[in-house]
Amino acid sequence: MILENFIINLATLFGLGKFPIMPGTLGSFMGLLLHIILLQNLSIFPMIFTLITIILLAIVTCDMAEKVIGEKDPSCVILDEFVAMPICFLGIKHFVPATVAMWKIWVFGFIIFRIFDILKPFGIKKSQDLSGGIGIVVDDIIAAAYANFTMILICLTIL
Repeated sequence: MILENFIINLATLFGLGKFPIMPGTLGSFMGLLLHIILLQNLSIFPMIFTLITIILLAIVTCDMAEKVIGEKDPSCVILDEFVAMPICFLGIKHFVPATVAMWKIWVFGFIIFRIFDILKPFGIKKSQDLSGGIGIVVDDIIAAAYANFTMILICLTIL
C-alpha cells in the first residue's frame, strides 16, 4: 500500500495530475521548470545522462502506476510530460542568437511541445500502441524531439 501510494504520487507529480483542467499542460510546465532550474546550465553530456536516467525511471514508474490505477495511460499520470519537456531544449542554446532572450525560447518550446503532444502527428500517435510505461512515455519523448528539431530549424533559418 505504501509503495502504491508513492508510485501514484510520483506519477501524478504529487497530485498535480489530478487537477481537473489540462493536467498534461501542468506536467509540461513543471518539466519546463525542471529544465530552467536544474538542467539548462549543464553541458550536453551530463544533460543527456540526466535525461536518460529520469526517462528510464519514468518508464518504470508510469508502468507501475498504470497497473495500480488499472487504466491504460491514465490522464492523471503526468510524469511523462514532466520528463519529456526538457528534451525540447537539448542543445538549443547553441543555436539561439545572443539577441534572443531565452525566456522566449522557453515559451515557444513549451507551446510547440504541447501542440505536438496534443495533436500527435507524424507517427507520435502510433507510438502509444506500445504497452505499459514505454507506451506512456515514448509519445512524449517523440513530441519533445520534434519540438527540439523544429526550434533548431527555426533558429537556423529565421533567427
